[in-house]
Formats: sequence, C-alpha cells, structure tokens
Amino acid sequence: MDIKNAKLLECDCGGKMWENRMIIKKISPILSPTGKEEFFPMNILVCADCGLVPASLNPDGMVPEEFVRKEIDK
Repeated sequence: MDIKNAKLLECDCGGKMWENRMIIKKISPILSPTGKEEFFPMNILVCADCGLVPASLNPDGMVPEEFVRKEIDK
C-alpha cells in the first residue's frame, strides 16, 4: 500500500489539518460499575480550521452536539 496516494480527510469547512483534543465524560455513581462517580477521558479529532468534529467522525453520537459540525448537503 502506498499511503502517499491516499485521499486526505477533509472537513465540511474545507480544512485538511486535524488536532487531537480530549473531552471527559462524567459517569454517575448509579451507572458506574464501581458505584462511585467516574471520569472517562475520550480523545477526539477536531478540524484545525473550524475547531469542530465533522458529523462523519461521530457516527455513534459519543461527542456532544455542541462540538459537532452539522453535515452540509452537497
């Protein structure tokens, strides 16, 4: 496989550079397997231009909507 011919992932805003960011989900003691409040860190990729996660990179809805760029009809 020759990676140099692979297509770059492009954000809906046109950006092609990405940054690693982290969000932390707080899990209630009621839902936690330990019975104590837990914190779950999640690494996400955000567009370096618009600062949002494209909807295509959030298929399971784990990233809160406030951080997700809405899909644009093409």
